[in-house]
Amino acid sequence: MKSKILTAFPQSVFQSTSAETIYVADFTERTNSARKVEIHTTEPCLPDSGESMDCLKVNNRDKVELEFCLFDDHQFKDEEGKDISHCECCFFPTENASGLGFVEIKDCKSKNVATYKDKMKEQILSTVHLFRSSGIIDKQKVYGILSFPRKKKMLFNDFPDRDIYETTRWVKDYGIHLVAANEVNVTANDFITILKSRNFIITI
Repeated sequence: MKSKILTAFPQSVFQSTSAETIYVADFTERTNSARKVEIHTTEPCLPDSGESMDCLKVNNRDKVELEFCLFDDHQFKDEEGKDISHCECCFFPTENASGLGFVEIKDCKSKNVATYKDKMKEQILSTVHLFRSSGIIDKQKVYGILSFPRKKKMLFNDFPDRDIYETTRWVKDYGIHLVAANEVNVTANDFITILKSRNFIITI
């Protein structure tokens, strides 16, 4: 999987880890774009304080070796050289990658969730299309993970994965399992289960 991505998109940056807990943090808004999305194996802190940063938390209890591929803002171009909209990153097992998780994070205030959620879905869809058209994705199960870390103490009732028709349509039309979550569990089996309003299991 990694070699296919590098062949199609050589600007891709990878970070591998088998840590039991992994944090995906978007520092873009907090640092005025000085820092972007980062992968941490210990809980990161806010840049201007010692408080914990709001993150997408990946629980990797089986300690599966995972590859995180971070996307640069300008690495995907159309035929005219214009930037193509895309998500933040994707991740998959280093060996026997039977599934991929595409991640889009918006570290914004809760009042702005409604403004961003449709754009987030478009960014996931665009990136998956790029991977499929480049021959990277074959029969792997694909997950689109939408995360609003600052919304961790609130319900996700207004999220697209609460609409059964919408999620079913995404699987049928795009082959993408769309889930809104701020915490995911990666295991070694081959199924996905919704646990709570903000937790689910990716089995890859």
